[in-house]
Amino acid sequence: MKFALKLLATAVLTVTATGAGAAQNEPSAAPMAFGGHITVGAPRGADPVVYDATGTSLTITTGTPRTYIGGVANIAGAGPQVDISSVDLSLASAAAVSYTNIRARIQFWDVYTAAGTPVFSSPAGATIEADLGPQTLAANNVYTITLNLPTPLRLNSLAAKGFGVNFQGDTGAGLVDDTNLTTALTYGSAQPVGTSALGGGNGFFRNASGRTDFNFLSTDARTFTGITDARTMLVIRGNATVPVSLQSFNVE
Repeated sequence: MKFALKLLATAVLTVTATGAGAAQNEPSAAPMAFGGHITVGAPRGADPVVYDATGTSLTITTGTPRTYIGGVANIAGAGPQVDISSVDLSLASAAAVSYTNIRARIQFWDVYTAAGTPVFSSPAGATIEADLGPQTLAANNVYTITLNLPTPLRLNSLAAKGFGVNFQGDTGAGLVDDTNLTTALTYGSAQPVGTSALGGGNGFFRNASGRTDFNFLSTDARTFTGITDARTMLVIRGNATVPVSLQSFNVE
């Protein structure tokens, strides 16, 4: 099966909202199972994992809309910058559906402001998109989608890097956001590499405000009833020891 990986520009919208407050609490779905692994693109090398937000248990939010899920990553490494070469997204399927195509999308952001309107600014590069082709998904399964980037994506620091993830499905009428396709959330164990900077390691963003630009309002922050370590599932590989580039200046 042939997969396509591409980068597209993302527009940033501005919506007026109130300032940051406590994350709203909502129920999680029943635990989900791993359903398989899809790899897109050829690996560029053996870069280490610099952020790993996996965990013992997998679930999704029962709240809707849930087509855009986000988080904030503290990346492990000497820094001060990081070049991302590969990411693992976690596609959660809430229903058994056959698709003619699924498109995986992620946008990184260099600046996170908890009380911002919206919370993310300074997009890091273009939106990363990958067409996965025809897929038949089982209900309540989580599929790992590894996206090997054709060129590294640079983040200008390691702390508080924002990200938003979206999956679109095509059942014959074109690609659209689908509430049955969302991003898995993980809990039940300490984060293996790096830390989530949202809610002290407990929380995630979902597009409750209706935004579809990979960005969120502070009021989109969510936690789960009875769970204290939920986070958006994401794995990042790359070089987290990138120095700041030196520039030359002419002095008269």
